[in-house]
Amino acid sequence: MGQGKITKEGLEQFVQEQCPFVEEFGISCEEIGKGYAVARMKYDERYLRPGRYIAGGMLMMLADMAIFFAILSVVGLKPMTVTNEFKINFLRPAIDGDVLARAEVLKAGRRIIYGEIRLFMAHDKGKLIGHATSSYVLPDG
Repeated sequence: MGQGKITKEGLEQFVQEQCPFVEEFGISCEEIGKGYAVARMKYDERYLRPGRYIAGGMLMMLADMAIFFAILSVVGLKPMTVTNEFKINFLRPAIDGDVLARAEVLKAGRRIIYGEIRLFMAHDKGKLIGHATSSYVLPDG
């Protein structure tokens, strides 16, 4: 299905070209392997909501990018993969630090790819702060 193993450097270049907003929000790929990826969002006070919690929308974007990275590790560096469905459960607040999202592809079909994402504070990986599931569509072309 894919074009061979993608490197972290190759992914970073692809994302800079295809999704330049990612860098604006401090999101980067920490690790990538066949069917999984770990993304990091750097802490920034601009992303806080009242109570000094990192806004849920920011965590959703991080989770969505993490599964996008994991999917690219399966299908190759194709710009035409789009989110079909996304669901997230927030389990505890994200406070005072970088957030990590570990995404894993659970099933890769010809048209639909399904995966899950687990979110953690980078300084406390023992406490799950969010869990998401997502599917992507591979459009024709």
